Amino acid sequence: MSGVGTTVGFQPCCKSGAFQVAPQADRVLVRLEELPEKSAGGVLLPKSAVKFEQYLVGEILSTGPDADDLAVGTKVILSDINAYDVDLGTDARHCFCKGGDLLAVVE
Repeated sequence: MSGVGTTVGFQPCCKSGAFQVAPQADRVLVRLEELPEKSAGGVLLPKSAVKFEQYLVGEILSTGPDADDLAVGTKVILSDINAYDVDLGTDARHCFCKGGDLLAVVE
């Protein structure tokens, strides 16, 4: 699979036309899961209190050509230190990171 990357298309909510995103080298594009709006005790959490956690959970949307053994659709855990938040014009949160910086694959 080396040398073959995947791209993902986006239809931005605030711009006309779709565009393609193709991670380079061993980078992956991850759609982050929504952070909880309530704590375990039922307390409502403001958006400012749930920005970036110490670790993030998300799904791989696209892989670079050198991201071996990583497949689109795989659920992963990654550190917020190694994640680069990116605004793709949609409501979902996305980030780029190196495939080697992923902490774990969730099975």
